[in-house]
Amino acid sequence: MFITIEEGNYKICPFLEKNQGKITEFLSISTYEEMEARANTWGISMKILDEARRFGYAKYDSFENFDCISLEMPDFEKVMISFGSVIIYLEKGRAFFFTSQKDRVLDVLEESAKSLGEKISLNRIIYLFFEAQTREDYQVFDSLEKEIMDLEQALITSQKHNCVSDIISLRKRLMFLKRYYEQYLNVLDILGENENGIFDGKTLRSFKMLNRRTERRFQSVLNLRDSVTQVRESYEAEVDISLNSTMKVFTVVTTIFLPLTLIVGWYGMNFTMPEYDWKYGYATVIVISVLFIIGGIYFFKKNKWF
Repeated sequence: MFITIEEGNYKICPFLEKNQGKITEFLSISTYEEMEARANTWGISMKILDEARRFGYAKYDSFENFDCISLEMPDFEKVMISFGSVIIYLEKGRAFFFTSQKDRVLDVLEESAKSLGEKISLNRIIYLFFEAQTREDYQVFDSLEKEIMDLEQALITSQKHNCVSDIISLRKRLMFLKRYYEQYLNVLDILGENENGIFDGKTLRSFKMLNRRTERRFQSVLNLRDSVTQVRESYEAEVDISLNSTMKVFTVVTTIFLPLTLIVGWYGMNFTMPEYDWKYGYATVIVISVLFIIGGIYFFKKNKWF
């Protein structure tokens, strides 16, 4: 049965009681503010813990007789935001959690312990804690896929003309997920090697299954990135087509009025022409100019260039 015992301002959570009530496995949860004091009490190197705090999304270091794991706890409802970080110091039969979100870590561990019932063990608790980190990620995949499809539909139907900010936002979120899963997979790979013999065979098999599921999620992220790339290329093609259409209009208008430019240049010369004295000269120039415009429009319409 899962029990929480208060000792000072930190908690120790025993899981197994053997040999007439002697605790053979236990787990401790402390905040980062309590880390130095707890490290001194349990003989843990503060240098290793300090280095573990300087990590990206997930990191696994294996030392002699113990492992040190650093994890970011992502909030998949708000991609690029996390619930906080946690450092897990593992020895055989003992686990020490140091975190910025003590209540959240404790809630996850208590929920995991209750789900195990009589089959509770420290190894299974640690596995379920890892499994819980990506338990809700399918929601973000569904949301991102729907967002990409809606954006693509808006482009096709011309309901939206400026998609740059949406595309950038999608790419940033997918980049975050890609980097997270890359590092998380590295942790699972090293964890599966079990160099210090911390985990039993059943737990290792569970971690291997979690590794395969995470690989599929990572592949889903890559597929979504490809989809965003296709949407971006479609948007760029749409912009190019729009720009070409605009340039086509300007070219046609310029070509239609080019003869008028010639007439202006001709009659702008600084010498007298015979038609200056003709009473119908001004009207004739106007008629010729209008005929040039009508003829140009007719020619472009006939050839479907305008």
